Amino acid sequence: MIKEEDSRFRNLEWKIGIFIAVALAGIAIALILYGLQKDFFTPKYHLHFTVDRGTGFAKGMSVKLSGFRIGRITSIALNDQAMVDISAEIDNKYRKWIRSDSTVKLVKEGLVGDNIVEVSVGSFEKPELKDNDAITYVKTKALDELADEIADKIKPVLIEVRDIIDYINNPQGDLKKTIRNLELLSRNLEDTRKNADHLLVSANGSINQIATRTNLTLDATNKKLDGIDLAPTLNRVNSAIEHLDKKLPAILDKTDATLENINKISNDTRLLTEKAFPKIPGLVSQAEDVMLSSDRLVNSIRNVWLFRDSSTPADNKLFIRGDSYE
Repeated sequence: MIKEEDSRFRNLEWKIGIFIAVALAGIAIALILYGLQKDFFTPKYHLHFTVDRGTGFAKGMSVKLSGFRIGRITSIALNDQAMVDISAEIDNKYRKWIRSDSTVKLVKEGLVGDNIVEVSVGSFEKPELKDNDAITYVKTKALDELADEIADKIKPVLIEVRDIIDYINNPQGDLKKTIRNLELLSRNLEDTRKNADHLLVSANGSINQIATRTNLTLDATNKKLDGIDLAPTLNRVNSAIEHLDKKLPAILDKTDATLENINKISNDTRLLTEKAFPKIPGLVSQAEDVMLSSDRLVNSIRNVWLFRDSSTPADNKLFIRGDSYE
C-alpha cells in the first residue's frame, strides 16, 4: 500500500532544527552583546573598602572615575565590628589611574540623581592598586546629616527672627513708642504750621506798615532837603577857597624866604663855632691863672697882722684848679 505525503511537511525536522539553531544563535549573540555592553567579558580586578554605615550603597551600583563608569559594586556585607565591607569590581583598563592614594566616596549624580561611588585619580608617583587591595573611603555627609546641619544653622536665625517679631509687636516696645511719638509729632507739626502761617500773615502786615511809614519819612526828608537853600553857603565856601588860592602863593614865598634865612643863620653859626672852638681851651687856662693869682693875693692880705684873724685859717683852698679841657 502506497503512503502519500504532503509536500509542505517534507524536511520539516530540518526546518525546525534550523529555526531552533538560528534562535539559539540569536539569543547567544544577544547575550554576547549584552555582556559586552555590561563589560562581562572585560578583564577585571577587585577592590574593597569599609564604611561605618551601609546607607546609600547597593549591589550593582555604578563606580565612576571622572564621570565615566569603570565598574560596579559586587558585594555588601556586615563584618564582626558592625562595619560594612563593600567590594567593587573595576575594569582592568582603568587600573593605571587608581593608585595607592586614590579614594572613594558616596555621591549623588546631580541634585536628585542616583547614588554612585566616585573614585578619585591618584598620583602617578604612587604604585597601582592590585587585585583585592583596600582603597581609602572618604566619608561624605548624607542627606539627613546635611538637613540636620542646615537645621542647626537655621535655628538661631529663626530664634532671632522670632525675637525681632516679638520686639516689633510689643505695645510697650521702643518701636511702638517711636511710632506713637512720630504720630504725635506729625500732629504738632500741623499745629506749628498753622501758627507759622498766622505769624507770617502778621509779619506781612507789620512789614507793610513799616514800609508805608518809611516812605512817608523819606518823602518828608526830601521835602525838607528841597526847602533848604544851600546856595549861599556854597558861595561862601567858594569865595573862601578863591581867597585862599590868592593868598597861598605869597605865604609860600615868605615861608621859602624864611627857611632860606634860617639856613643861612645855621651855616653862619656853624662857621663861628668852628672858628671859636680852638680858642676856648686857652681862654679857660688864662681864667684859671687869674683865679689862682687872686687866691694868692687874698691869702697874703690875710697874713698881714692888721688884718690877721685869731681864728684858725682854713686849710682848704678857695679855688681848686680844674682841667681846662673839661
